[in-house]
Amino acid sequence: MDDPKLQAKLKQLEAELNSSAPSAAHPAAQAKPAPPAQSWSSSLKSNVMLPLYLVAIPWTQEIIDQVVFGGRWNMPLHPRSIEGIPGIFLSAFSHANFAHLIGNTIGFLIFSWLILAKSRRDYWVTLLVGWLGGGVAAWLLGPSSVHGLSGVVYTLFGYLLCIGWLERRIVPLLISVFVLINYSTFIFGIFPTQPMVAWWGHLFGLVLGIVAAYGVYQEPVRRR
Repeated sequence: MDDPKLQAKLKQLEAELNSSAPSAAHPAAQAKPAPPAQSWSSSLKSNVMLPLYLVAIPWTQEIIDQVVFGGRWNMPLHPRSIEGIPGIFLSAFSHANFAHLIGNTIGFLIFSWLILAKSRRDYWVTLLVGWLGGGVAAWLLGPSSVHGLSGVVYTLFGYLLCIGWLERRIVPLLISVFVLINYSTFIFGIFPTQPMVAWWGHLFGLVLGIVAAYGVYQEPVRRR
């Protein structure tokens, strides 16, 4: 290996290989910049807007109902009947009038924002349990036809009452105490005190909210 020409060629070949290595590398092997983390303000905005987007569905239905159909376009849930099955999915978006819808909207927005302040995952789980689970429970056990968002509202309410005492962490506990102090009168809605109110839907919703809280609750990991 004392030939200077051979050594020069080897060095030239090594230099060419080193210079072409980055371009020959597979694209997947190249480092990709990490996606930018979602800012606190954008996360807050998305959590604020999400319940507004959802509640726009029953508001759109009610506006069309009142303007076009004169209040005759309703989608109630009829218990234990084939024609009542679509109501399991649709009855939450149908209301008797604007007063009915406004009352449900206020509770839905407040309770939704409180849950989203803690966890978006918990919110989706609780919302789906209240919507679909409440529809199934009303179809199987309800004494008469029903519609409205109040069953879902009571599911959110039941979750908020329960989750703080389960987790025993400062934020969930403060939220549960806040709801208990300011909205404890909701409890009276589960009793048959008003003839025109579907109290059984409220009761189903409250129970399902407690079930949802136990379902999403995770035991803290204990160190050995």
